Amino acid sequence: MNLTTFLMTLLGIAVGVLAGILLYAWWLRRQSEVRLLPPATWPLRARGVVTTQEHNVWKWLRSTFPDHIVMAKVPVLRFTIPIEREEGTGAGQQWLELLNGVYTTFTVCTTEGKVVGCVDVHGKRGLSKSSRDLKDSLLSDCGIPYTVVLTTRLPPVDAMRAAFLGEIPGNQGQEEQDHQETRVDHSSFHEELDSFTRQRVKTAKEAALKELNKDSYQGAQPGKNSDVGFNADGSGTIRSPDDADRFAVQWDDSFIQPLDTRPAKLD
Repeated sequence: MNLTTFLMTLLGIAVGVLAGILLYAWWLRRQSEVRLLPPATWPLRARGVVTTQEHNVWKWLRSTFPDHIVMAKVPVLRFTIPIEREEGTGAGQQWLELLNGVYTTFTVCTTEGKVVGCVDVHGKRGLSKSSRDLKDSLLSDCGIPYTVVLTTRLPPVDAMRAAFLGEIPGNQGQEEQDHQETRVDHSSFHEELDSFTRQRVKTAKEAALKELNKDSYQGAQPGKNSDVGFNADGSGTIRSPDDADRFAVQWDDSFIQPLDTRPAKLD
C-alpha cells in the first residue's frame, strides 16, 4: 500500500465518521420534534392539587389564618424577584433556571397578595435536609418565614400566628399597649410608636419562628437525597461541587410518582 492509497483510505474513514455523526444528529433532532408534538388524545386525567394529608393541613391553615388567603403549590418565582435586574447580564435567567420548579406546599398571604409565610408538609417520603435548608435560606433572605409541619403533630395556632404575623400573646401585648399610652403626650409619639411596633413585630416573628422550627426539626426525619440530575420541572437534584450538601435539593415529582390516588374532587 503506497502513501496515496493510505491517505485516501484515511480520508474515506474520516468522511464516513463525519457523515455518521451528522446523520445521528439529524435523527436526534427528528426524535425531539416528534416528542414535542401534542397527541390527538392526552393520556392524562385530572387529580387534586393536594394530597389527602396536605388537604387536612390546608383546612387547618385556613382556620389558623381566617383573615388571610392560603394558596397551594405556588412557585417561589411568583413572589420573589432578583435584586439586580440589569439587562444583558443574564443573572435573572440564571436564577430562573436554578429556582424553576421550587415551591412550598402552602403559601399564606394577605388579601392584597403580600406573602407572610410559607409551609411545607412533611409527607410520606420525608423532606431532605438540603431541600429544607435551601428554601429556608432563600425565604429568610427575602424576609418570609418558612416552616415544615407534621400532619400528626400540628403546632399551636398562637405559635403559627406569632411566627408569621408577629402577634404578641394577649397579656404581654396589653402591657405593651398600656406602656405606649402613657407616652401619648410626646410630640414624636406616632413616629416612635411605628418604629417600635415594626421592631417589636420583627423580633416576635423571629423568636416565634425559631421556636417553631426547633420543634418541627425534632419531630421530622429528613428524606434522602437522590443522585439523579436536576430537571426543569422541579424533579431531581441540584448539586454544586463546592458545597454539595448545601445545594443538593430534591423535589418529589408527584406527577411521575403520585403520593396518593385521590381524585380531583374534594369531599
